[in-house]
Amino acid sequence: MKIKRLKITNFRHLSNLDFDFGSILTVIAGGNGTGKTSMLGIIGHIFKYSNAYYNLFNERFETKYSAVFRFSDTHDVTETYSYQLFFENGTNKNAASRIVTENGRIRHRIDVGGRIRGGGKVSKPVIFLSLKRLLPLAQENERNIKLGLQTLTPELAVEYNEIYNEVFSTTETINPVHTKSSNKNSFSPTTANFDSHGISAGQDNIGHIILALLSFKKLKQDNLNYDGGLLLIDELDATLYPAAQKNLMKVMLRIGREVNLQIVFTTHSSDLLNFLSSKKAAQFKHSTNFVSLSNSLGSVKVQQGFSELENLLADLNHEAVRSIRPKKVNFYFEDYEASCFYKNIINEIDFGCEKSYKNLSISCGTYKTLIDKGFEEFFRSVVVLDGDFKSTFNQTDTNNVVFLPGTLRPENVVKEFLQGLPENDPFWNNPAQYTKRVFLNNINGVSDDREAMKRWFNSEIEFWGQDASNLFLRWKELNSDEAQIVIDRTNAIIKRIIDKFYELSTNN
Repeated sequence: MKIKRLKITNFRHLSNLDFDFGSILTVIAGGNGTGKTSMLGIIGHIFKYSNAYYNLFNERFETKYSAVFRFSDTHDVTETYSYQLFFENGTNKNAASRIVTENGRIRHRIDVGGRIRGGGKVSKPVIFLSLKRLLPLAQENERNIKLGLQTLTPELAVEYNEIYNEVFSTTETINPVHTKSSNKNSFSPTTANFDSHGISAGQDNIGHIILALLSFKKLKQDNLNYDGGLLLIDELDATLYPAAQKNLMKVMLRIGREVNLQIVFTTHSSDLLNFLSSKKAAQFKHSTNFVSLSNSLGSVKVQQGFSELENLLADLNHEAVRSIRPKKVNFYFEDYEASCFYKNIINEIDFGCEKSYKNLSISCGTYKTLIDKGFEEFFRSVVVLDGDFKSTFNQTDTNNVVFLPGTLRPENVVKEFLQGLPENDPFWNNPAQYTKRVFLNNINGVSDDREAMKRWFNSEIEFWGQDASNLFLRWKELNSDEAQIVIDRTNAIIKRIIDKFYELSTNN
């Protein structure tokens, strides 16, 4: 059961915030003091998991808010906080804070699903990786450091090695050594040249993240009832150079798919955000949601979708947003008649992109086959299909199909429209003296089959204006509701394309 949405009614300086989760990755980005880490804490607090299973950190698969942040006895005593998590199966879970006094001391509680102790929580394995993972061993008391108390199975050790080399683009032989101290309980990457004491903070960071990912892989193998997990990472990019950040994203996407894992992480790395906005990151767009937090206008506001990356990068760098025009979007049609109909409906509508029209003479059935097979071009383009194909294919929230109005081919829609147009309609008043009688005379005896109607359409179009503009604009005036459906659908698709594939230009 995957998480769909978080709604915060009130939590400290966060109020009336609402955003969606990606099916695999959710990127929460923003400046300091925008509540990124607090969000991880309240999300993780909703869940618990069976005591029979422990992760590779030798801890239970759960995260209480108290492991992420602490309430203030001064500033958190006057408000009642509440928030909700919504799930893909249509259910939701409420959580609310309360204050109790025990032995003269103020205690804070966040109740999930009511006040039944632990009873309202949702069963899902969770791991939270805090910034404590970055503390170097050099700052710890040597007497508290223990090495080699546990070992990984050979299979897990091999996979640990492979992931490490993939992230850092190396070919080293890595030996994961169990390292336990006051602040750590993990497996550190060691080689013949360095041990747990000599690794960098970035290497230590990756060691923790690898161990978390492998914990879910192992849990899936051990528990036949495993139904997905949740990994929360604070400041994913900390101590990692840009190439390693990008490689780590690819690893998380792959393993997230393999083990049905949702990964939510915070960041304010411009390198990572620029990568996500580029065409090189197209593989992430279908399974990732980007959440932007900003307090530049006072209270924290949330925006989501990849189109918001430009605004966030400007906010992080304290810069004004530069006006950038998106690249062009391709529009595909079955034939010339369809392109005439469609172009005149969306005439003069600014969708925030340059429009490029492609008449490929491909049948609707072929378009459907290519879309069903995941042909990548049609994820970044608008595909316009004739109305007579509606009975065999559907517009969805994930495909980019727009149906022309009606349930007939465009030329037949034109025929029926002109047949119903009164003789005194302004359309018939034209320099070519193309009247209702001329139309009826020319259509008389024309069979209703596809090729005959196409020949009739192309023989008449010279009387209807450039690309039949006079005809279709009159149709649009008299059928404004149907035209608006096409416009709204097109607008939604183009917004989705820009969110997923629009590459930001961040150079001054």
